[in-house]
Amino acid sequence: MIHLLAEAGDLARGTIEVEGADHRHLFRARRLKVGDRVRLVDGRGAARWSVVDHVTARRAVLRVGGEAPVFEPARRVALFVSAVRPERAAWLVEKATELGLRELRWFVSERTSRSLPERALERQRRVAKSALEQSGGSWLPEIAEPVPLKEAPIGAGAVALHPGAPTPFIAVAGSAEAIVVGPEGGFSEREVEELAGCGVVPAHFGPRVLRTETAAVAALAVALTAMS
Repeated sequence: MIHLLAEAGDLARGTIEVEGADHRHLFRARRLKVGDRVRLVDGRGAARWSVVDHVTARRAVLRVGGEAPVFEPARRVALFVSAVRPERAAWLVEKATELGLRELRWFVSERTSRSLPERALERQRRVAKSALEQSGGSWLPEIAEPVPLKEAPIGAGAVALHPGAPTPFIAVAGSAEAIVVGPEGGFSEREVEELAGCGVVPAHFGPRVLRTETAAVAALAVALTAMS
């Protein structure tokens, strides 16, 4: 099954034109031809079937048909993550998008060692598009630029991973609307108190020390499959 991210307005018009990188991928790399079926997604949870109607060397037209399965998890979970190196950030975006991430918001805390430049964010958005099309999901996660932790819109319903917390993450994963993952050095005690003051529940993820991106992806996978 071939999946393609398209604009919602294009889906509503009944036909879409495919050019550029998408054309090269579908009609040179994947060798689609007239009559082949493509599943279209709008990045906001809707999916439609389409059929290749016309192909030239640089342009193709897809005719939009009926609704298609969305292949999205039943729950929506956001990630708030301390900024990491660009290559690790891109890996996190790829894997989290494949799992069904709703949105990703980077932050900078007291022990965060770096931020992320705009070019890194642009790459992450390209990676997310590719991961969405590869996995067959229908929701393209928003990726926000880093902000100071105190400015991140984290509130009640979020769970923060913290090694010193008495509660295991698995016990609260089913009710987590967002997961907050700090730097590898952990949150400071002051930050833990401030998060708790916002209604964030601290929880530990076991005895092992995980890299930030590993903890984020692992916790997301648990939360998306946990029962509330």
